[in-house]
Amino acid sequence: MTASPATTAAAAHASVADQLASVKSDNLVWKSAYRMFSTMKSTEYVHPPYTVDEANGTYKFDCLGFADHALMDADMAAYTAIGKGANPSIETYAAYFSRLSTTTPDAAGWTKVAHPVDLAPGDICLWLKPGTLDTGHMWIITGTPAINPKRSDEALVRILDSTGTPHSDDSRTGAADRTGLGSGILGMMVDSGGNPIGLYWEGGTSTGAGEKDTTIVCGRLSK
Repeated sequence: MTASPATTAAAAHASVADQLASVKSDNLVWKSAYRMFSTMKSTEYVHPPYTVDEANGTYKFDCLGFADHALMDADMAAYTAIGKGANPSIETYAAYFSRLSTTTPDAAGWTKVAHPVDLAPGDICLWLKPGTLDTGHMWIITGTPAINPKRSDEALVRILDSTGTPHSDDSRTGAADRTGLGSGILGMMVDSGGNPIGLYWEGGTSTGAGEKDTTIVCGRLSK
């Protein structure tokens, strides 16, 4: 007997949920992001104004809104430092992360993670088209990266994000809420030095990489 689409979608979501539940991390951003996913009852990818009702598990926002809410809940001071008191755009995050040291945390506790293979749960990453405020995407790392054995220029990693286009092995595939908050596998294209130079949106399955002429940068909050 063939399983119904709803049953298949529920099984896929449960599988991803089990993977996330097994993550061992004390990172505050990870804990905040995972709490939203684990209590979510309704979600949708929308641009501002957002709807966030934690009591009822409703999360309607875009990628920036998701990152903002996760970070504000984790550490308001660290969030405020990025926008200097104003709500940051993706461009603001990109500029802030790009200036960070990879070894010494700044006053707010941030460092830059230069290589995708060194990412850990709770790290915040983004890509941004140069010269724009928000033409790009943001996501939060939820797993341990691994180089694709079939494609050595691709670091595969599970992420949480809010998107209208799911990744591979994604909790949103076939679900009633096909956009919004969820988790999937993203591939980060790296050069010979391990630096990020593009993205395989459906990690491990995309035939080619996109976002090659963009800024790709990640930050880590350590407190």
